[in-house]
Parts: sequence; C-alpha cells; structure tokens
Amino acid sequence: MRSEHMAHANAIPSSYSFSGACRHSYSYAHLDYWSTSGHLRTDTNTVTRRLGRGLTKRFQTTSRCGFTLVELLVVIAIIGVLVGLLLPAVQAAREAARRMQCSNNLKQLGLAVLNYESAMVRLPPHEGGTCCNVPGTNNSTLSGIVMLLPYIEQDPLWKTISTAPGQGGEPSISTFPHPQGNIPTLMCPSSPEPPRANTVDPKWGGSGRSYHLSLGDSDLNAYSHAPYLAPPKRSAFSPKAGESRRLRDITDGLSSTIMMSEQGLFKSTSEIRGTFWEDYTLATPNACRASLPNQSYNGNGSILGNGRFWAQGAGIAGYTVVTILPPNSPSCGYFPTVSSYHNGGANIVLCDGSVQFVSNSVNAGDQNAAPPTSSGGGSPYGIWGALGTAQGSEIIGEY
Repeated sequence: MRSEHMAHANAIPSSYSFSGACRHSYSYAHLDYWSTSGHLRTDTNTVTRRLGRGLTKRFQTTSRCGFTLVELLVVIAIIGVLVGLLLPAVQAAREAARRMQCSNNLKQLGLAVLNYESAMVRLPPHEGGTCCNVPGTNNSTLSGIVMLLPYIEQDPLWKTISTAPGQGGEPSISTFPHPQGNIPTLMCPSSPEPPRANTVDPKWGGSGRSYHLSLGDSDLNAYSHAPYLAPPKRSAFSPKAGESRRLRDITDGLSSTIMMSEQGLFKSTSEIRGTFWEDYTLATPNACRASLPNQSYNGNGSILGNGRFWAQGAGIAGYTVVTILPPNSPSCGYFPTVSSYHNGGANIVLCDGSVQFVSNSVNAGDQNAAPPTSSGGGSPYGIWGALGTAQGSEIIGEY
C-alpha cells in the first residue's frame, strides 16, 4: 500500500508555477502521514497537500511580487491620458474663477461710483485733481477711480494722496504716493501682473490698473487742458478735466450706458490686448485695424502698455476706453479699445451697477466712420457705440 501511494505521489510534478502580479514557485519537499490527532504536520514556509489516504505532499514556496516592464509602461500611458484629459478642465475651471473675480471687482467699482454720486451729488470726473500746468500739482490728470478709494476700503491711501502737497503731483512720477503694491480691486486676475516700478517708464510705471472709466464713442480732444477746446460729452463721464456729470444726465437709461470696463494689461509688444499704438493720425477704426498687419503695429508713434500708471486719468489710450472698435481689437490713438484675457470678450459695468460680458463679435456698426464731434446724437458704431453714449437716444437690442 505504501508503495502505491509513493507511486501516486511521484506521478505529481515535482514543481510548477503560475503567472500574475505575484509569481509563486512550488518545489517538492517530502512525504508524510497524517498525525494520529488528525492534524497536518507543517513547517514554516511550507504548504501541505493531501495526496491520498493518510499521505501528504509538502511543497516549499517562494514569492516574487512586481510588475513587468510592459505592465508598467501601460499604467504610465493610462495615467498620461487621464492627465491630458483633466488638465484642460482644471485650466478652464481656474479661468472661470479668475473671470468671476474680475467681474466682482467691476461690481465693487460700479457700486463705489454710485456711492460717490450719492455722497457728492455728482459722478467723479474722468480726470481731475489739482490744476493746472503748475509744478507739484496733478496737472488735472488724476483718475476719477483714485477718488473712489474711500469706497473700496482704501481710505488711508486716499487720505495720504489728498493731504499731500498738490495731491502728490503727477500720477506718473516716483514721488506720487503710490501704494506698496497693486490694489487687488483694481487688478483683474486674468491679466498678467506687471512688475512694479515707481519711475516714469514707457511700458510700466507705478502699480497696475485693469479698469478704466468709459468716454463713450468719442475720445476727440479728451487729452487737453486748454479751456477753449470742448471735447464732445458722449458718455457718463465728461472728458473735460475736472468736470463732472450727474446720473440724471444719462437720458439713455442707466442700464443702457457703460460706466467702465476692463482692459488687458501689458504682456508683450506682440500682444494687442495689452498694448496700444500711439498714432493719433489715424482717423477711423478701420485705419487702426490697417495699422496692425500680421499682428504687428506698423506706422507712426510707438507701442505702449495699458494700465501702466494706476492713478493716471488722462483721456488717452492706456487710461480710458471707448466703445468704437469691438472688444479685443487693436488700440490706436483715439481708439483705446476694451480688452481682456478672457476667452471671447470682456466685462463691462453699466451705470446701474450691473456687470455684463460683451462678445468680441458685438455689432460695431460703420467702422469707416470717424468719431462724433458733438455731444448729442446717435452713434455710428452700432450697438457697441450706443452702449457708450449717455444721450444718444438709441434703441439697444441684444448684445
């Protein structure tokens, strides 16, 4: 009987293995009987299998756990595909959050303008301050947005500016009371943050500012302190230095008139959303477009950066916006364009304090027309121009 069991045991392979994440090998050890108590006689690191009546076969086991190179490469490839699918979604979510913050900033500034009007019984001037052509004064170029500082929780900074001799002087010089850093409410998170410099610089200077008061559909003669020049008053804000308007002057309706908008900050000279072409010989919007062949300005003047002096309010490109060229179009001379680094358009705030997003494809009317020279009358620049006028009597549809 014992020999039969031995023959049966010997018929089993002395070793075998199987594949998987862990590879196990079994090698033949020896035969043994079941003990009289009915328990298997086992040793450490052995597996005992019953082969027949009263006989067992004991195997020595060893394990090697791990992945093959092919399996590892497959896992890495799958992870790479998942990251590639998720990354655009993460970037889109971040941009959505930045756009929301930008919109909130405009909302705060819009409410600040309305609170200013309630307290002062007039809107802030587009530009003003101490005057005029006298050393040590603002030279009437202090932005109306600076006058909103007490209404956006920046009262200490406003007190510093307002009590300084001549209110600090020119807003673009190093001795002006600049803040220690950029003011968050004045910066759109989607725009690149320029390095801060307290000196006059052709592209930077001072802290940055992403938001500007609107001059409607005409910027003619806005940058002038000569009393005999009368720039057309087309928007909620007078382009004449130191002059203010009131909400009751906006006869087109508060919900149909732009108060201010964002403008992309300087990124590089090849990025039109953050720059403007300082050429005041261009008479029409299409002439401005023609100065930008192959995304590179070509003509008279020089390329300057938007928002480079946070307190500057002069009615020229970089410190104001007009509703002539559609958002994210080139900016030239008398055509400082609304722009942003959001996809498809830019944010504006209306005179009722509501924030809207305007598409790049908004109806901009006749782009061969020159800017209006009178304060009244409709805009030649379609719905976009009509949004900029305060007394144009236009009927505005969807935009």
